[in-house]
Amino acid sequence: MTRIPHLQIVVGASLLAVLGYFGFSVWVFGWTADAALRGDVVGTWKSFATLAFGFWLGSSSAGKAKDGEPAPVAVVNGPDAPVPVETQP
Repeated sequence: MTRIPHLQIVVGASLLAVLGYFGFSVWVFGWTADAALRGDVVGTWKSFATLAFGFWLGSSSAGKAKDGEPAPVAVVNGPDAPVPVETQP
């Protein structure tokens, strides 16, 4: 059983979107001479790469997560013991 609902639909839609943008990118670099549009396309591919790296990094970090009880937490400064703050001269 997978933890992601409708995984095949999510992967398929993502793949379709990336392939569609790849086709648009080929058109921009093959048949247009608009420098601003080319810069936008390059920037978008850079964003895709950053997103992919962030996803990979997050996925590898998520594998280290452990199931179980959370660690105990101790309140150091409760409402009855506020932290003293000195005034600035």
